Order: sequence, then structure tokens, then C-alpha cells
Amino acid sequence: MSISLSITPVETVSRRLDSTLASIDAAETAVVDLATRAGFTGLSLARIGLAVREITANAILHGNRYDPGKKVFLTVSRTPSRLEVSISDQGGGFDLNSVPDPRSPEALLRPSGRGLYMARNFMDELHVWRGDLFGVTVVLVKYIN
Repeated sequence: MSISLSITPVETVSRRLDSTLASIDAAETAVVDLATRAGFTGLSLARIGLAVREITANAILHGNRYDPGKKVFLTVSRTPSRLEVSISDQGGGFDLNSVPDPRSPEALLRPSGRGLYMARNFMDELHVWRGDLFGVTVVLVKYIN
């Protein structure tokens, strides 16, 4: 006899966001509200918010290129053990392995290019999936202690 267990989210919030800078605040607010209800506080909460801001900004700027016809899709879920944030764009996609290391000497003076690095360091997991036809989904996970 085989038993399959799945953990159903306690709470899930989804948003369809325009490709505008105002959507960065909307994404952060939605995630921070749910993260607060999950018990995150202080520095952990600030880091979650910053990670979401960076990935949402990347989706709007680099993915959708501010195209008003393209959307950013945000889903945030919490279970008793984790907070999971999924941010998807409708852009051309990118190869994670081709993103330069922001710690390299040639990248240190660049005004941008640190968002993925910060998100990876502020969250417990970061996954990037390219869509079959277009777009990228970045999944951020933070474990609840």
C-alpha cells in the first residue's frame, strides 16, 4: 500500500500585475503581508521584501521591457513549513548561467546586476524556469522555523 502526502497551502495570494514600476510595490506588499502572517519579522521580513522587489523589477524591466501588453504574475503561498513566492513574466527569457557574477571586478562598479544575487542570498531557495514558449518564472522559498 502506497501513501502519498501533499502539503496543502494554508493561504495563497495571486496577483496579475502591470509592467510598471508601481507593480514592484504591489508585489512587495502582497508578499510581506503574507510573510508577516506566517510569522516572519524584522530582518527576515525585510530581506524577503527586498528579494521580491528585485525579482519583480527584473520581470518588469528585463523580462517584459515595460511592455503595457505584458503582465507579471505573482503567486505567494504559505504552508506550516515554508513561504513560496512565484514571479513570472512574459518576456524572452534568459539563461541563469549567463548572468555575470556581480562580485567580479568588472561588475563591481555597474549600477545594476545584483538582484538575483541578493535574492539568492536572502532566501533559502531560488529556482529559475524558462517557459515553453516565452517568459521566465522565478520561485523563491523561505522556510518557516
